[in-house]
Amino acid sequence: MKILITGSSGMLGTDLVNLLKSMKTSLDPHPEVIEAPHEVLDITHEDNVTAFILSHTPDIIVNCAAFTNVDKCETEREAAFNVNALGPKYIAAAAKKCGARVIQISTDFVFDGNGNRPYTEEDQTNPLSEYGRTKLEGEKNIQSYCDSYLIVRTSWLFGHNGINFAAKMLELAEQHKELSIVIDETGSPTYTPDLAEALWILIRQKCEGIINVSNHGSCSRYEWAEFIFEKMGSKIKMNRIKSSDYKRPAKVPLNSTLNCQKFTAITGIQMRPWEETVESYLRK
Repeated sequence: MKILITGSSGMLGTDLVNLLKSMKTSLDPHPEVIEAPHEVLDITHEDNVTAFILSHTPDIIVNCAAFTNVDKCETEREAAFNVNALGPKYIAAAAKKCGARVIQISTDFVFDGNGNRPYTEEDQTNPLSEYGRTKLEGEKNIQSYCDSYLIVRTSWLFGHNGINFAAKMLELAEQHKELSIVIDETGSPTYTPDLAEALWILIRQKCEGIINVSNHGSCSRYEWAEFIFEKMGSKIKMNRIKSSDYKRPAKVPLNSTLNCQKFTAITGIQMRPWEETVESYLRK
């Protein structure tokens, strides 16, 4: 099995590459990994995407490449659209030519967050931000241009190889004695090493369609930060604020929690609780 990973040097891409490469000792035959970081493959250039994919003829393409800075997506709309919407279109069209299956990483931000329960795969999408809109357009392009695909929606990613909320909290705690953190944004922190393992399970089971995958449970941004500081023994003062008090370019969903029962029903696996993954992150 040849697996091409775009955005392979990003937070999720790095963990997925490391996981698949580690299987050289446990699987025979083991998956062949084709790494495609941004400097090797810019997915916004259609001719390059087509040439690269057709030259490597992968069986699976996992698109981890994305413009993920939510606020910058508001001010750099063309760049966000090119990466999040057009890039998946080019990948899907090339995949169709060589018979590859595409796994597209998507986001909880395709929802407006006004619901009072976790979102299922069938719930109506209604993104509030340019990031959410471009990622949803990417989903639609995958569905339109690719014969075989899986769209994995996930939420609140954190890991060891990129900018994320957990890393930012640790950084700010070293610089400040007091922080103000929102209490009314709720979601499921998802640890990228865990998501990488879930992706491999879905690859092996040849799953298709749309599937939500995030770590189990949910919390507010405030509760997440509080848990981090408590485990680190930090005495930083925390102030509770509402998202309306925190001025930022992008409007974000207040409820980002995803219902992952479909993933559990298909695989027989329930993702680890988010608290356990934060402890793993802090230990490492």
